[in-house]
Amino acid sequence: MEIYKDPSKTVEERVEDLLSRMTLEEKAAQLCGDLPFSLMADPDHLEENLKKQFPDGHGRFTQYSNVGLADPHFIAAFSNRVQRYFVEQTRLGIPVALQAENLCGYPAKGGTLFPASINAGCTWEPELVYEEAKIIGQESRAVGINSAMSPVVDISRDPRWGRTYENYGEDPYLTSQMGIRYVRGMQDEKKGPACIAKHFLGYSETQAGLNTAVTRLNDRELYEVFATPFEAAMKEADLSSVMANYAEIDGMPVVHNRKIAHDLLRETMGFEGILTSDGAGIMKTLTDFHTADTYEEAGLLAKKAGTDTEIPVGGSFRHLPEYVRNGELDEALLDESVRRVLKVKFEYGLFENPYVDEAAVDAAMTNAKKQALSYEIAGKSLVLLKNDGILPLKKGMKVAVIGPHADSLRYPVSGYTYPAYIEMFDASRKSMEGIAIGGMADEAAKSAKEEKKEEKELPKGPFAQMAMLFSGENGKKLGDMNSVLRELSATSLKEEMEKVFDVRYARGCDIIGEDTAGFDEAVLAAEESDAVIFACGGNSGWVNVTGGEGKDRSKLDLPGVQQQLLEKLAATGKPVILVLYGPGIFALPWACSHASAMIEAFMPGPFAGKVITEVLSGDRNPGGKLPMSVPRSVGQIPVTYNHRTGSGYVLHRADDPVASAIFSGGYVDDSDLPLFCFGHGLSYTSFALSDFAVSGKEAPTDSVIRISCTVENTGNRPGDEVVQLYYHTKKAHVVRPVMQLAGFKRVSLESGEKKQLTFSLNTRQLGYYNEDMEFVVEPTRMDIMIGTSAHDIAFTEEVKLTGEKINVAGRRVYTCPVTEEKC
Repeated sequence: MEIYKDPSKTVEERVEDLLSRMTLEEKAAQLCGDLPFSLMADPDHLEENLKKQFPDGHGRFTQYSNVGLADPHFIAAFSNRVQRYFVEQTRLGIPVALQAENLCGYPAKGGTLFPASINAGCTWEPELVYEEAKIIGQESRAVGINSAMSPVVDISRDPRWGRTYENYGEDPYLTSQMGIRYVRGMQDEKKGPACIAKHFLGYSETQAGLNTAVTRLNDRELYEVFATPFEAAMKEADLSSVMANYAEIDGMPVVHNRKIAHDLLRETMGFEGILTSDGAGIMKTLTDFHTADTYEEAGLLAKKAGTDTEIPVGGSFRHLPEYVRNGELDEALLDESVRRVLKVKFEYGLFENPYVDEAAVDAAMTNAKKQALSYEIAGKSLVLLKNDGILPLKKGMKVAVIGPHADSLRYPVSGYTYPAYIEMFDASRKSMEGIAIGGMADEAAKSAKEEKKEEKELPKGPFAQMAMLFSGENGKKLGDMNSVLRELSATSLKEEMEKVFDVRYARGCDIIGEDTAGFDEAVLAAEESDAVIFACGGNSGWVNVTGGEGKDRSKLDLPGVQQQLLEKLAATGKPVILVLYGPGIFALPWACSHASAMIEAFMPGPFAGKVITEVLSGDRNPGGKLPMSVPRSVGQIPVTYNHRTGSGYVLHRADDPVASAIFSGGYVDDSDLPLFCFGHGLSYTSFALSDFAVSGKEAPTDSVIRISCTVENTGNRPGDEVVQLYYHTKKAHVVRPVMQLAGFKRVSLESGEKKQLTFSLNTRQLGYYNEDMEFVVEPTRMDIMIGTSAHDIAFTEEVKLTGEKINVAGRRVYTCPVTEEKC
C-alpha cells in the first residue's frame, strides 16, 4: 500500500508521499477551482464530462450548494458520483473539495435557516453561534459539502458597506469570540466542513464604504484590529483556511501583496493553512487594478506572493506548470501550496470517507429542534434602542401595523441564503442575463474564452447557466420564494401581531421607490389605532436591495419614501414604534426624537415576525446589545467606541473650557457622540452592578488579573443583562484606544436574583505594537472598567502593570474566561 493511502501514517508522511508522486499538472489541478453548473447541465454524462475536463484531478468546486437547491437527495447522489470519479478514476485518487456559502445555514432545500451574523453579534452569546455552526456543518456534510466559505470575521466600522450584516460588528474582541465559536462548531473537531474565514485583510474598511475599493490601513491597525479575529480563530479553533480581500493595500492587491499574503499571514501570525483568492480575485488584478498584463501573469504574481488557490475557476492557476517549466516559477512555491491543500483533505477525512450516506439525508436535514435554535438566536438578538414607556403594549389593543416589512416573509432574511438564491435565480431566469456574484461571471466567461469554447456552449455567466438549468420543468422544483419561506416556518409580523392585537394593516410604501399612493391608507390605519408599529428599513440579497455584496450606500437614511411616511404617521399624534430591519444600521436622529420606541431587528430570519411580536407584547423581554455604534449622520463615519485617544468623540471634556473648545470642541453643526453607543440595549426590567473588585492595585506584566462584580435584577420581570469588561492603557509611547472590550457575559436573571461574575484577564490579551513595532505588554497604568455599554460604565479601577516588558508575539491570549455563580 502506498504511504499516502495508509491511514496509520501521519498526515505529514502521507502528504509528502503523495506530493512526491504528482506531476506538475496534477499539482496545479489541486490549486484550481471551478463551478459545478456545466456538470449539472448534462448529468447523464457526468463521469464522461469530468474525465474530459479534469483528467489530472481537481482541487474544488465552489458555489456547490446550488446543485442541491431543489433537492438534498440529488446533491447527495451527485456528490458521490463526483467523488467516485476523482477517487476511483483519476491516477492518484485525490478527493475533491466541495465548497458552499453557508454562513447562516446550508443554503438549499432541507437546510436550517438562521438569522444574519449581525444578529448573532447582537446576542453577545458566542455559545449560540457554536451550536448554530455545528448544525450548519452537519447538514452541509450530510450532502457532501466539505468546505465552508465562512465565517466572515471582518471588522465593520463603516456602515455604508453593504456586507455589514455578514459580520459580527465593529469590535475585534466580540468578533473574535463569535469567530472562534463558529469555526469550532462548523469544523466539529474535523468531522464537519473545513472553514474558510474571510476576508483577509481589511476588506470592510474601504474607501467611501465601497465594496472592493482600496483599504487604507497602516500595519499597526491591520494587525491589532483586523487580523486579531483571524489569528484568534487560527490559534483557538484550528482554522483551516482564509480568503483574501479583493482590495488593494498600499498599492498592491492582497492576492499579489506578499507583505500581507506571506509576511503577515505566515511569519507574524504563523498560519499554516490555505490562503485562497476570493471569487475572481485574481481576475480583478487584471481587469480592475491593471497590475498584470495578462490573466496568466496575474496568476503567476498571485502564486509568487503567497496565494495558494484560485476560485471559482482556476483559469490562471492552471497555467502555472508552464511558468515552472520556463523557469519563471520555482516548483517549491507550487509544492508549498499543494501541501496545504492535501493536508486539509487528509485531516478532514476526505481520503477515508469521500462519500455520503444517501439513505441518511432526510434524517440529517432540518427539524423542529434545529429550528428552535434559530428562533432562540432571533429572539435574543433584538435590541431595544429606545422606550419611553410605551412598550410592552397591552394585548388586545388597537394597533396599526404599517410599512414595507410588515407583511413580508423575505425581507427579514439575509443574503447568501436559500431564499436569496431562489430570488436571484427567479430574476435571472426572467432576464437570462445572469447575476454576477463577486465578479464570478466575468471569470467564467474569461476562462471559457481561454479554452476557446464557442459562445453558444456557455451563457453569459455562471448564474445564467444555473438559471437555465432551473427553467421550465426543473424550475417548478424550486417553487416560489414565499412557498420556500413557508416551508422554513416563516411568518410575517402582521400575521403574528393579528394573533395578539386588534390590527389595522397598511403597507404604506415600498422599501425603495417614490410612490406615496399608499400613504393615505397608512395614515387612516394609524388614526384608527392606539399605537403604530412602523416596520421599516432595508433588505439584502442581489435583486432590488439596499444592501449586500456590491450593494453599498452613500446615505444612512431610510430608503425611498419611508422617512416621509414616518413623519406622516408621527403627525397623527399616535405613539409610533419603529422596528428597523435590514443589512445595516440607519442614522435616524429625527426618528429617535419623535418615536416612542425603537427596536433594532436587522434580519432575524424566518421567526422574525414571531419574536418581534413577543417583544412588542411583553411575552419576551429584549436583551440584545448593539455590536456597533450607530452614528447620527453619515458625516460622523467612522464613529466607533474604541477610537484612539485624542481622536474621535469625547465623552468627558477637558477641565479647561478654552482648550477644550479650541482643540476638541467637536462638530459645530451636531453632537459628536453617536446616536446609540456600542453595547447599548434596553430591557423591560432594571439591573444594578455592585461589589466591584480587582485582584490587586498592581499586577506583573505576565499575569492574570481577576475582576469580579455582582449583577442583580432589580426589576419586576425576568431579563438578560450583558456585563461588559473594558480597559484603557493610560501610558504608552504609542497612542492607544480610549477603551477596549476585554470580556463580557450575558446573564439571565429572575426578578430579584443576583449573580457574581469573575473575569480572568490574562495580561497577554493586552498586547500592542510599541514604537519599535514589537508586540508587547509593557509596564504601564491602565483603567479596568465594568459596565453595561461603552457609555454606561459603573466602576473604574486603576491597575499598575509592573516588571519587565514582555514580547507576546506568538503567545497572545484572545479570550477572557468568565465564571458565573449564584449569590
